[in-house]
Amino acid sequence: MQTLNQSKLYYRRLTVLDVITFVMVISFLFFTKGYLISLLLIVVYPISHSKVLVSETKANSDKIWVRKMDWDHYRKDHKIGLFSQYNSQVASHINQVNF
Repeated sequence: MQTLNQSKLYYRRLTVLDVITFVMVISFLFFTKGYLISLLLIVVYPISHSKVLVSETKANSDKIWVRKMDWDHYRKDHKIGLFSQYNSQVASHINQVNF
């Protein structure tokens, strides 16, 4: 398991499982009582991860798997929001403002 360098800026990458779960949440909304399953997926899926895929903000950077608790700590230290963690543009903007 790799660790995050605090001096570099990272962002979270979408995985195939993230996309499949998102499609399942949307598709369950079309079924009777499907909103309950969708709600369950929305609540359970984010807390079920033990590792997340991250990458540096520079182009063509390597993808690395890190522990979710390390990523959450990194996000908190660098003030990266829950939804902006997937956006490499926001992370590079933070770099320009803070440094």
